[in-house]
Amino acid sequence: MSSNYPPVTSPWQPDGMLLAALSAVALPMLLAPTVSPTSTFFNQLCAFAGMALWLGLWVGRATPVPIRRMPGALRGLLLLLVMLIVAQGLTEAPFGQRLMPIATLSLGAALALAAGLSAQSGRDDALWSGLLVALLAAGLLSVGISLLQVFAPTWTDGVWVAMPTTPGRAIGNMRQPNQLSTLLLWACAAAVWLSQRHRWFLRELAAVLVLLVLADVLTASRTGMVGVLMLAGWGAIDRRLPGRVRLLLLAMLAVYALGWWGMEQWSASTGQFFYGDDQIKKTLHGDPSSSRGRIWANTLALIAQHPWTGVGPGAFNFVWSMTPFPDRPVAFFDHSHNLLLQLAVDSGLPFAAAVLALALWVAWRSRAAFTQADDLRAGGARCAAFMLALVLVHSLLEYPLWYAYFLLPTALMAGWMTGLVPPPASADRVGELDAGWRRPPTLARSVCGLVSALGMLASGWAAHQYYTVAVIFEPDVSIGIPEALPQRIARGQRSILFGHHADYAEVTMAPQPEQVFDAFRRPLHHLLDTRLMTAYARALAARGDVERSRHVAARLREFRNPASDAFFAPCQAAALPASGAAAVAASVPFQCEPDPRWPAEAMHP
Repeated sequence: MSSNYPPVTSPWQPDGMLLAALSAVALPMLLAPTVSPTSTFFNQLCAFAGMALWLGLWVGRATPVPIRRMPGALRGLLLLLVMLIVAQGLTEAPFGQRLMPIATLSLGAALALAAGLSAQSGRDDALWSGLLVALLAAGLLSVGISLLQVFAPTWTDGVWVAMPTTPGRAIGNMRQPNQLSTLLLWACAAAVWLSQRHRWFLRELAAVLVLLVLADVLTASRTGMVGVLMLAGWGAIDRRLPGRVRLLLLAMLAVYALGWWGMEQWSASTGQFFYGDDQIKKTLHGDPSSSRGRIWANTLALIAQHPWTGVGPGAFNFVWSMTPFPDRPVAFFDHSHNLLLQLAVDSGLPFAAAVLALALWVAWRSRAAFTQADDLRAGGARCAAFMLALVLVHSLLEYPLWYAYFLLPTALMAGWMTGLVPPPASADRVGELDAGWRRPPTLARSVCGLVSALGMLASGWAAHQYYTVAVIFEPDVSIGIPEALPQRIARGQRSILFGHHADYAEVTMAPQPEQVFDAFRRPLHHLLDTRLMTAYARALAARGDVERSRHVAARLREFRNPASDAFFAPCQAAALPASGAAAVAASVPFQCEPDPRWPAEAMHP
């Protein structure tokens, strides 16, 4: 085992960094209030602003580390993030809709750099320990939220605890059961490492793990079920963990099974619904997730049509919605629900292959971090690797990394793990290392400080911009007497980041949408739904672009959404016998005519 890295020399003590960690990591996952049009806006804004502030505090206290000693794995990770940032800029999406992913990825890269430098110093684990304490706090508080959502749903108010959308299923305050399950399993991993760092009694760790795993049962998440298997797998393969801890992790399989059985018995005895029963039936009878399977098939077809450069980041929903897919799932997807497929369909197979190859290289170069002599450092690397594996497996089934409150902690974990890679043996001289620690990495700290400052300023700007569109949908949040709706829409359309929501309101409410045709561009790049597709088809037809309006109508019909029944109702009348061919031709509405099957690229406004 490699021994050329100094052990952690100072005990971690809670301070202002911990409060910042709780605000940046735990609070975003616990916020319940929402304001339309984006249900997770407060959660994501809190994560972005909190992480920017936390990064700034780190810059002010960071242990100096020479850049020349940055491990190759950390350099590779930063290169990977830069590639993703550049890819987000190479798209035809409206400028404002490119800014948010670019800003979030940039903050993620800065956090990865900061965590890597902290890990490299061997003297400061405030970022890593703060992250784990915050995740554990969020997980334990989410246990209480889950209990209320399943057993006392009438006590939920949408302010402190999100109201459950599905009876008998915990969704957390993030309102997504799969995200809740990943948080709970992250909290399990955090508890394992913290128990080693602070020498907990085994019974304390056992109590925490049992609570978290039983709450995972309440999510009825199949992703969470896989996560519990991975938790047990960690206990089975990690020989550096104490034997009793390994047995405890393996025992979580039995805890999960007993919890599931207990919920079934509770449901049978009380008549209350447990969503897990439905999940098992769906898994045992046919496709375990038919919508997901069909969106994957559709995505593969799009990749085959655009193999080299993809459809462009942010364009998936538009291109998929405008491409003929008679077997498409009926939901309006803006993501393929698979990270690798999404990279390929967005930016092409060569780019996806390059990102995957670089990620595998980073993982390979990180392996030395798992075998170093210092148990605390090796344990931290293994814990980070397990947590990264959890969220990456989740990302093969959904898209948690498209949420700032998952992406930013993930970047920090990856930076910490790659920063723990020991330096070359040639540098294994304490005097040389100590001299190196004293040389400040001016460039790295300056970059992190700049990103932190810009991130905090951007958070305030984004909050103001969101307010200008929120009042369109919820006038009650207006400061003072609300303006008339046309004025609120006009003000919201000036928002660079969220103006597409105001455009959506204008085009879907306009009696004659062709008169506001220019306003279609931004919402069409955000998310197509029944109202938007109906308005777009009517606008095209009114402008004399009947062929393209028929194409939009044909695509809308494929979604089989009941909300479009009124739009297609004239087709039933047109199908009745008529007195003459001319009368029939004149009476057939455009949405009832044959599908011309235009290419999706030709369907932009």
